[in-house]
Amino acid sequence: MKNGLNAMFGSSIAIGYAAYALAAFGGMPDVERIALPGEYTGHLQDVWYDGADALYWAHTHQLIKTDLKGNIRAKADVAEHHAGLEVCDGKVYVAVCMLQSKTGGKTLPSSRVTINVYDAATLKLLEEHVTDINDRSGSLCLLDDGTFLVGCLRPPDITPTQVRFHHIGKDYKLIKSYVLDNVPVKLGIETIKRHNGFFYLSQYKGKGLCIKLDKNFKEVARFELNGTYGLTFDGDYVWVGRTKRNADKRFVSEYVRIKAPAGF
Repeated sequence: MKNGLNAMFGSSIAIGYAAYALAAFGGMPDVERIALPGEYTGHLQDVWYDGADALYWAHTHQLIKTDLKGNIRAKADVAEHHAGLEVCDGKVYVAVCMLQSKTGGKTLPSSRVTINVYDAATLKLLEEHVTDINDRSGSLCLLDDGTFLVGCLRPPDITPTQVRFHHIGKDYKLIKSYVLDNVPVKLGIETIKRHNGFFYLSQYKGKGLCIKLDKNFKEVARFELNGTYGLTFDGDYVWVGRTKRNADKRFVSEYVRIKAPAGF
C-alpha cells in the first residue's frame, strides 16, 4: 500500500501515514483503511465521522451509514445528486445538487442551493430546503450557531480560477457569499470541513487542492491531497475518502487514514 500512498498523497505524507499505523488511535479504529461494501453508479462525494461509532458516506445517489469496520447499518437511495454532508444532534445535513443529471453539469437560471435533512439513525428524509440562491450545491459545513457554509460547483458568472461558497442562515436565507481567487480547479468546492477553528475547502478534481481559511474566511494556507473525495478529522489525523472505478466501471470506496501534513 505504501507505493499507492506515495502516488496519491506524496512521499512525505505517505511516510507519516505509514509510521502512524503503529500508534494508538483515538476514537477511530487503529487501522489504515475502512472499505465500504458494494459497488455504486456514482462516485463518493463526502465522508463524516460522528465522533463515536458511525461513519457516513455521501455516494452521489446513496446515503450510507456504517460502523467503524465498514458494516452497513443504514442505506438510502436518493433521487438527486447528494454531496457534502455533516451530522449534528441526530440529523444528517446534506448539500443537494438538484437536477444535476438533467442539466449536463451546468448552472441554470432554475438551479437552487438545496439542503436536505435526514434522520441520522435511519437515514429517513425529514426535511428538504430549497433556497433562493441561484447556484449548485457541492459541499456543506454546519457552524456552531446553526448556520451553514455551502460550497458550489463552479457557476458561469465567475472565472475559471475562482470558486464560491455561501454563508446561509438557520432560516435557509443567504447571509453572505464569498469568492476565492486563484483556485485553478475544474468543478468547484468538493468538501468543506471545520477543525480547530479553521475551515478546510477541498477542491473538486485538479490536484486535490485544499485551502485552509481562518474564522473570517481568509486564506491562510494551501495543501495538495491528491485523490481526496471528502475528509474528516480525528485528533491530529485525517481520514480521507477515496473512490475509483472497478473493472465493471462502477465505483468502490474507502476511508484512508493519513498523518496531517505540517501546518494542516
